[in-house]
Amino acid sequence: MVSHLVFYQLGLIALVWVFLMLSWLWPSEPAAARPMTPKLLMPRGKRSQKPQPFQGLTRKPCCAACEQAIEAPRLPPSPPPPPIASTRGRRRHIDTSQHFCPDLDCRYGGWLGLGNITSNGHPSSGPWRQLYCSKCRGYFLETHGTPLHRKRVSSDMLVWAVGALAEGLGIRAVARVFEVDPNTVLHWLVAAADHLTAFSQYFLHDVRVTQVQLDELYALLCAVKDGEVSEAEALRRLSRSPHWVWAAIDPVSKLLLTIEVGERTQAMAQRVVHQVAQALAPGCVPLFLTDGFKEYATALLTHFGHWVQPPRRQATGPAPKPRGCPGRSSSMRRW
Repeated sequence: MVSHLVFYQLGLIALVWVFLMLSWLWPSEPAAARPMTPKLLMPRGKRSQKPQPFQGLTRKPCCAACEQAIEAPRLPPSPPPPPIASTRGRRRHIDTSQHFCPDLDCRYGGWLGLGNITSNGHPSSGPWRQLYCSKCRGYFLETHGTPLHRKRVSSDMLVWAVGALAEGLGIRAVARVFEVDPNTVLHWLVAAADHLTAFSQYFLHDVRVTQVQLDELYALLCAVKDGEVSEAEALRRLSRSPHWVWAAIDPVSKLLLTIEVGERTQAMAQRVVHQVAQALAPGCVPLFLTDGFKEYATALLTHFGHWVQPPRRQATGPAPKPRGCPGRSSSMRRW
């Protein structure tokens, strides 16, 4: 006969099994309805507002102008040739001491006041004299090296036309005012710009200033370069094409140290700072002020920085690499 204890155990097992099945089949409450234990939020660490020290550059950035100067170093100037004293013919009445022979192969080429240049009259009854070099026996006009060279126009008309262009008058408008072809005005503008660039490079050197402002402006200028486009295409493209105008000026004397037109890149920043460094006197490092363009810092460190060996932080291990930092006499500041 079965004991009552066995029935009790079977009944208890059946109840436990029913309870487990109901708990598994019964729908649970959504997670959003369950009370969540609040978590303790830790306060976020405040970011330090103190300026971090400049670590310097680990390698010297590339400057195309500096590399070109290293590849083609300047040769020391040769001594001037002996002066030539003319003992034949009558006494000269035309002063040619401010003219030189433009022939690069001539020994007297580029030298002033050595007596090798004489006047040879006005060829074809033109307005300009023809000069003669007695050393290389070459002939050239007295307008050689100026915007008036090979121009069949009066000097007054050319000066007024270039002045109108400088005041902002368009090429076609100047052509209508002076009754010439627009291509002629374009040639006048290119000749004047080339002459102005050569003039500035010759006279602007050994400048001593205390401040230099570097800035770039977004403007609508011409995009014409020699040999790249035809004259008709140049006139069409001259009207509206976007470019950045880079300028470096001394705010005290208002002296414009350099001006360039190009894209807003690091290469252009290097080019502009290189031209400023060439115009400054040796040892002159002024205060540079910029508009915040970060490429200026790299360009200034390239031309005015020096290498510094950081101290060791650990007794063992490799030594830290030298870093390019501003020199003791150099300074940079943003506007």
